[in-house]
Amino acid sequence: MKADDFTVELRELGGDWRKAQVERLIVGAGLPQKPFPPDLFAEFDGIESGVRMERASLCEFFWERPVEVRVTAPGFQGNLGLSARRDIPVERPSPGCITFMLNGPEMALVRQGDDYVRGLSLLARPAPMRTEGASFSHTIRFGSGRHTADNSALIRRDAFGAPAVEITDDDTIVVIEKGASVEAAFDIRGAKHVEICGGGRIDLTRRLPHFESGFTDEALWGAFRNGALPAVYIHAGAEDVTVRDITMLCDFRGVCTRNASRVLLRDLGIFTATTNADGVNLVATEDVTAESLLIRSQDDCFCAYNNCDSIPWLWDEGFSPRPMRCVTLRDSLIASNCRAFVFGGHGISGTRGEPNVLDGFEVSNCRVLGNVRPCDGSGEGLEHQKYWGGIFRILSQSDELVRDLRFHDIVVEWVPGYFGPAYHVCVRSKDQVSYQEKTGGWKIEALTFERIEFRNVPPPERHVPDIFAAPPDDGTGIGIHQLSLP
Repeated sequence: MKADDFTVELRELGGDWRKAQVERLIVGAGLPQKPFPPDLFAEFDGIESGVRMERASLCEFFWERPVEVRVTAPGFQGNLGLSARRDIPVERPSPGCITFMLNGPEMALVRQGDDYVRGLSLLARPAPMRTEGASFSHTIRFGSGRHTADNSALIRRDAFGAPAVEITDDDTIVVIEKGASVEAAFDIRGAKHVEICGGGRIDLTRRLPHFESGFTDEALWGAFRNGALPAVYIHAGAEDVTVRDITMLCDFRGVCTRNASRVLLRDLGIFTATTNADGVNLVATEDVTAESLLIRSQDDCFCAYNNCDSIPWLWDEGFSPRPMRCVTLRDSLIASNCRAFVFGGHGISGTRGEPNVLDGFEVSNCRVLGNVRPCDGSGEGLEHQKYWGGIFRILSQSDELVRDLRFHDIVVEWVPGYFGPAYHVCVRSKDQVSYQEKTGGWKIEALTFERIEFRNVPPPERHVPDIFAAPPDDGTGIGIHQLSLP
């Protein structure tokens, strides 16, 4: 695929410039559309909606020592912008060129002016930790090169035809080495003490619509197939699972957990492009730590629910309901076409208290690109963003208790064209619930926002609109309790 929107050059102190590889990255760029063009996607077995996809750019390299980066957009005469996990001084030696110094691993988006959608995702990744000597009974290793269901006995096709690596044995390490590209989802089913690592790539780009045409179509419509799997699926009682030092190019979601515990996600690049394609989606899981993530997601970036999901085949049958609790996200760069954070919202209709509880969440030291999908400010797009949007979206429905959530030390870049709210805190009534829920919400309590900085908010939006769809407790116990805004 052609990748000429940006060029990237690197040089160490005292060295010469060397060109880094820039690849095409397919990203989501639109609101869900119904009806989906039936003549294009009969193969998607009844999927009724999709989104427009767009061609962007990706550059990743391993950071070992201080390095200067020069990014150029050929033919572009405006200013390039840099949105990084932390603030980095930049220089603009000429129109369409930007330089900056990296004194450590970094995650960034370089854009032409206000065009966040077709930007350059840049990952200066830390060198992957060594895997030799790790205490695992089973090792699955993918060496340099492309691994598919056609050339690797480790990859099978499931009942829906999706390529997958099934991990059911305890004490298993999967090493995807630098230079390796595995075209399969990883299905961790009930296994304990599992690690996926190595510095390589899970690449499901070939399963995206329009791959065969080279993504040259004027209209790129993205839908997920029936039975689609996330790049990493941790479920069915899986425990003590680590996923680190991996880039995921997804045809659906990035990481999903169901009925799992003790999960560590670290140093991951997660890119999703199709409808309903969340970056990290957590359900009925306890003790999750996520750090140093770059998520570029068509749908929600980082979301968590209790015991329900809108995708029926991503649910474990036969497991008792359980709480969703104890989640930490930090030191990450979050860029979404929908919502950055969604916590709560799907639970067990008509059940109050354990296990219909979501609690103990902390999000800190993150940079959030508020909503990178442009909107012209009129029509269905505007109303959709106002009702369904929210950079911080905290919901209760189905008699769910959502409590003890803390957001702090977060910088939000207000992307031009975003018309949704900053804070969407809602205890839904029975007539407002979504998907298969049948009862309204119960309670949101102990919700705290501290040191939240909004940047680049244009004058008409200086108030940073908020939505609070339920009043404080009116004596019934239903409502929002102990809300603290910055």
